[in-house]
Amino acid sequence: MRKLILTLSISVTCLISQIVIAQNPISQNIQTEFGIGFATSILHSGKELMRSQQLREQGLSYFQSSAGIRKNVGSYGTPIGWVLTTAYYRPIKKVKGLLLGTALRASLTGSQPSSDGYEEGYYFNFITVTGGAKYYPFTKNNLFLLSEFGMTSVLTKNRFINSEGTQNYFHQFGVGTNVSVAIGYSLTPSKNSEKLFDIKAVYQLNNARVEVDDIGNDLWQFSGLNLIASINF
Repeated sequence: MRKLILTLSISVTCLISQIVIAQNPISQNIQTEFGIGFATSILHSGKELMRSQQLREQGLSYFQSSAGIRKNVGSYGTPIGWVLTTAYYRPIKKVKGLLLGTALRASLTGSQPSSDGYEEGYYFNFITVTGGAKYYPFTKNNLFLLSEFGMTSVLTKNRFINSEGTQNYFHQFGVGTNVSVAIGYSLTPSKNSEKLFDIKAVYQLNNARVEVDDIGNDLWQFSGLNLIASINF
């Protein structure tokens, strides 16, 4: 038993030492990233945010007639769409495996009801501008961890048919803060190539203040899940 404990202790110590002194060659170069991927939005809280989600869950139009009647437009799907990202990271020589930088990410999601199609629709778009830390914990494994903090801006659009029978839109806009975490892996085309291909899963948590009629400051919390493929120079 003592030998087993000693062996495990030595193994854990070696692993920790490897992580502490790790200097993956990838982490020694400046990285400029351009990427695209799939995105989905998850709505957590906010009076108007949750009210509009409840209407969609019930298959009802965002527009209400003077008699208080809403048209049944069918069920909505989960808001999905595209995410575009660009980032710049610079290695920190004093901390092995660490790069610091900035990132700009735009998530463009939406959905339409099953019955009315283009007449109705909901679009949920948000853009984040963040500072971030990218860390390669291992010397020979290109796994990386990413954390970000910064600003977010959110723009939603409800599309509906008004009382005159014409298409109309209701927009909402707000700004706030963003915290993101990600895990990914860097692929190298060849040993001597300076290009990298990153694949990463990103979770974003956002809090924004949105001005809404009859409510005033409506505090929204929402998140995004992204799967992104990017090329780094």
